[in-house]
This record gives sequence, structure tokens and C-alpha cells, in this order.
Amino acid sequence: MKDSTVERGQRWPDVDVSTLLGADHEAFEAALSGEEGGPVAVVGDPFSGRRSVLDRAVRELDATRVSLDPGDGVDRIRPRINRGPVVIEDCHHLYERRIGGFEELSAFLDELVGVDATVVTGWNRYAWAYLESMQDLDREFPVTVEIHPLSADRIAELVLDRYDEMPTFVADDSERSGMVVTTRHEIGWRDWSVSVPVPTLSPGAVKSLFSDGNLDPKDVTFGRLAAVSNGNLGVATAILETRHGSEVRPSDIAVPTSGRDMDREEAFCLRIVLAKERVDREQLTGIVDGLDRVLRRLARDGLVTVEDDIVELVPAAVPAAAPAIERGKIM
Repeated sequence: MKDSTVERGQRWPDVDVSTLLGADHEAFEAALSGEEGGPVAVVGDPFSGRRSVLDRAVRELDATRVSLDPGDGVDRIRPRINRGPVVIEDCHHLYERRIGGFEELSAFLDELVGVDATVVTGWNRYAWAYLESMQDLDREFPVTVEIHPLSADRIAELVLDRYDEMPTFVADDSERSGMVVTTRHEIGWRDWSVSVPVPTLSPGAVKSLFSDGNLDPKDVTFGRLAAVSNGNLGVATAILETRHGSEVRPSDIAVPTSGRDMDREEAFCLRIVLAKERVDREQLTGIVDGLDRVLRRLARDGLVTVEDDIVELVPAAVPAAAPAIERGKIM
């Protein structure tokens, strides 16, 4: 495989912004050109390509870039926000799930008032949904664009371009072809939406629908990969990278799963990590009971890593993490 771009745990192939933003692309370009005033919010799932969209804004605007880390506050932004165009990455680090945890976010929103220069911000979708509900965040951003899921064909094209030597795609044998893929579909009502697991036909079941049975294993593999990743390019790339060897079968495409139900503390902790992608362990202390035990279990299940007191979401585990918190109705 070619050298991958790995930044802050995010990895994905180079991809044009119009592909990632879909129908929102025109609104994004209008905001960069000054046709639409006010700050811009770029919202996307973990690892879905926000960085690529923000890269485009930096180049187009010749903007200063500010990348926020766990624990950063408005002081990291304030010296730069009035010095011309600015792109602020990972704005979800500006709040914490505790009493008084919105202070830095509120101070940041106050800074945005009256700023003449273009400000483009990046947000994790789970954090954005929470802050919409708690702080009416969407009212502060006249232009909000979202990263859209990609098709199986587009994921295949972008992911395979990263390989120096193309892997061999092999059909599953009869013993392996009876598996069922679970994909996620968004359902919504008014301002609320959730992802629900929906069973889809396994490669073997699909194959039985065709008299000749000549499905291309590569097409089946990437169909499964798109379903499992919910069209998230970074997650799809990470899942495929967990496969070892020169051959890839459709049944190789899977996500970490413990096969157990999480308790509420585990689901709550995972909800915070899913919304932050990277979180300082100290932020979790005092709001997650039995934190050491919870983190050990989440790490054992392959959902997070813990290193140097930073708890980080595992990209390939996003399809398992999201349904886990939704089942527990954790906001």
C-alpha cells in the first residue's frame, strides 16, 4: 500500500471536496467566495473527511489554520480570529460534559460576533447534534455544510488508488457466505435523527438471487464495506487496512464487537469519545463512574485506545460504537 496520510488518528485518501459535500458543495464555495456572510460550519462523522474540506478552505482563503486539541479553549483562537480569514479545526474541543462546560464555547461564539473576516469551523457530527439541542448552536452559523456518505463505487475507486499492488479479491466459500451484514440507515423526525441497524443480504444470499452466480468478489467486498462504514471514507479505509495478506474476501469486512451489552457508564463514556474523537482522560474523571474499569473494557473491545492520558476513538470501530450509544439512548 502507498504511504497513508495519518493525522490525529484520521486517515483517508485524497478526495475532492465536491465528492464529500455533495449537494452542499455549492453553498460551501459561495461562502468561501464571500457570497454568503457569517461563519461557516463543516459538520461530519468521525474520520469522514472534514480535514480535506478544511484544507480546501485554507488554500482558497489563504487562511490561518488553528487546530484544537483536548483541553484547548478560546485563548488558543482569540489572537488569530481578527487577523484575516481563519480556519478552526475540531471545534468540538471547546465544550465539556460537566457543569460549566459550555463556558469556552460561549466565549468563542461571542468572539465570532462582528468578525468581518471569513471564519470556517470544523465539527464532529455527534458533538454538533448535542450542542444543537443544548445550545442552539446551529443559529450561530448561517452556512452549515455536511459530509455526505459515499457510494461503494466511489469508495472502491478512492481506497484502491492507495495500493501500489492491487490485492486479490476472492469469493467466499459456501461455509463463509451465509453471514449477514448490518448496515446503518438514518431515520429522523423534525430535528432529531438516529441510525438504526438494518440487516442486509450476505454475499452468499445475494449470490443465490442470480442464476449464474457470477458476482465480482471486489464489487461484493466494497458493497459490504460501504454498508458497514455507512459510506464513511475514513472508516472504510481503516476497516480495509485491518485485513492482512494479499487476498481479501467479502467476509473479511467486519468491525470490532464484544458480543455483550454495555452498561450505562460504558455507553456514556463512549458517547463522549465518539463526539470528541480524542479526549483527555482528566475530562472523563468525575463524570464517568469507575473510569479505569470502563476504559479497560472499551479498549479490550477494540473501540478506544488509551495512551499518554489521551483516550482516542478507533476509526475502524465507529460502526460498532455508534449503535452502542444509540441503543442506550445516550445523547
